[in-house]
Amino acid sequence: AKNRAMLDEALANGLEVIASLSPAAALEKEEKNLRVGRDGKAYARQDICASLPDFTSFFQVVGMSVAKAYGDHPAFTTALIDSEVRDNTQVSFNSVDVEAYQKFAKAEIPAEVTAKWGVDWTKMKDFPADRVIADDHPILKYLRWFWTVGDGWNGLHTALHKGVKSSKVWTFFDPAVRQPSISGAGGGVDVISHWTYTYPDPLKIGMCADQLFAMSAATGRNQRVMKMTQLIWYRSQTAPIGSKAPGEVVAWQDHDPDAAYITIAPMHLKEALWTKISRPIQGIMYHGWQSLVQTDSPGGYRFTNSNTAPVLKQLLHDVIEPLGPSLMAIPDERSEVAFLESFTSQMFAHRGSYGNNTDWAADVWLALQHAHVQTDMLFEETLLKNGLSGRKVLVMPYCDVLTKGVVTRIQDWQKKGGKIVADEFLCPALKADFLLPSFKRVKKADEDKAKVLEMAKTVGGFALPQKAMCDNPEIIVRTRKFGDATYVFVVNDKREFGNYVGQHGLVMENGVPSSGVVSLKVESANVYELTGTQFIVPKRGADGLMSWPVDLGPCDGRIFMVLPKPLLGLKLEVPENAVVGNSAKIAVSITTTQEAPTKAVIPVRVDVRDASGKAAEGSGFYATENGIVEIKLDLAPNEDPGSWEVKVKELASGMEARKWMRVGGK
Repeated sequence: AKNRAMLDEALANGLEVIASLSPAAALEKEEKNLRVGRDGKAYARQDICASLPDFTSFFQVVGMSVAKAYGDHPAFTTALIDSEVRDNTQVSFNSVDVEAYQKFAKAEIPAEVTAKWGVDWTKMKDFPADRVIADDHPILKYLRWFWTVGDGWNGLHTALHKGVKSSKVWTFFDPAVRQPSISGAGGGVDVISHWTYTYPDPLKIGMCADQLFAMSAATGRNQRVMKMTQLIWYRSQTAPIGSKAPGEVVAWQDHDPDAAYITIAPMHLKEALWTKISRPIQGIMYHGWQSLVQTDSPGGYRFTNSNTAPVLKQLLHDVIEPLGPSLMAIPDERSEVAFLESFTSQMFAHRGSYGNNTDWAADVWLALQHAHVQTDMLFEETLLKNGLSGRKVLVMPYCDVLTKGVVTRIQDWQKKGGKIVADEFLCPALKADFLLPSFKRVKKADEDKAKVLEMAKTVGGFALPQKAMCDNPEIIVRTRKFGDATYVFVVNDKREFGNYVGQHGLVMENGVPSSGVVSLKVESANVYELTGTQFIVPKRGADGLMSWPVDLGPCDGRIFMVLPKPLLGLKLEVPENAVVGNSAKIAVSITTTQEAPTKAVIPVRVDVRDASGKAAEGSGFYATENGIVEIKLDLAPNEDPGSWEVKVKELASGMEARKWMRVGGK
């Protein structure tokens, strides 16, 4: 009853509610349900043996019971499935696990396997000198099975998902890439998600998003992707308690000296949002309410920066509300450059950062962003399935050990002209065309970023494929494509130390204004700034590039739509007459030369006002696809009859249209 009252209140306030479902908590109390090591004893870090046969039906019934109890309520729309469960998973030697692997592989679990992280190749006897192993190498075969099927969790996610889907809800799982680079996290859920702490480099939230898309592609279910920004910062990583920082103690430290989790800096939140919406994500999330606003019971999360919430509110109002429907409809553009994350190397060389993206491979990825080389993340499964057709460059950091199948694919592609960018750790069977010697961070944010920018200069000398460019390495550019339109996202990453946490030297939290010239390889260009409803006349250079200037505020971003032909016409169609209790259809179309539909996604604002001048349901922001959007207006029986006004404004060139319809009573 209390839950349904809460759902009623949410509905009255225009909110939808997520249920967090974690049935495993009810099973962890009994020792017979736990994973065991080779010694037959439960691990100190306990986790249920997720492959026990009775658990699948239990998880599905839990989902069904939640759906039955609340599924009819319109405010209950979403379920989070089993968050963070894989932190405690471990290779399991329960009889059910041993027998399942015997049945799958017709072999025993390899004796060398003692942990989910894999086996160090340097400690293995007679390991191949070229570090190429068979595709069905016994250890790799087991670990691949364990992470996709064997530990049981993906199957339980699917069972819980199926149960709760007996109602109308959609499901998601996070943190999906807190595991090696292999498919299947979350099982059959609708959406996979992950969260990112923005320190020290807010741009890395884009890498995590790219990993989610790579996982979705490898899984083959085309699961949608959602991305969360953490509103909390670990104090230990940003302003450690007891550290000797120069200058006076700042106000929040004086007020709350023992705070372990503090508020994200406002400029980091801003840059992270611009970075993640440059990818075709289908949802944005934030975690850490008690760090965002003052609350009566903050718990471990502390409110230490009052400037962050207003920045988030402004971004939602100015960017997400007007452009959200369009951003969700614009797909990604396949890059000629792929970035390989090797599951085999992760299992045999202890590589991979499991979603944290704080290792050397992440610095290579960051350098590519600063060099304006757009990349697609690629898992080994997808490389083997789809090959490298259409790719010109393969970036391979931390690819120490590879399978014969992967090496053969890459060698064949390289013989046809493909180029490899790699480090000194590359599997000896392959030869890099361009070498990036690795470095280690020194945990001084300015020095570490300077190293990344220096590496970006090196990458720039490799003449890698670029579509959108900028003469300023601290302005990041990225493109997406729909029909004839290219969408150019620009993000300002120029930052400096402030006095919030900067005095500790770990994070540059303040943004700095930055300017540059953006260039694009297109034959003709009509440039519209979607974030400012502005038409820009680009210049054609001697190199054939179309370019235009950008001036960005601290950690700010912009979105430009580039079309071969200009936007010339806006047409609004509304019925002359409508009746309360029925629906009315309005149509908006945007045309170019010769009144042809515009092959693009264009944001529009629609305002519907009833006979008394009050805003009516149906007002809001929409996306025209191929220049067209149709909107169904449901007219309630108690609407005010009379002349209703419908006004539309497209948010690229600023064209407007207005019409009236006569709404009659029954």
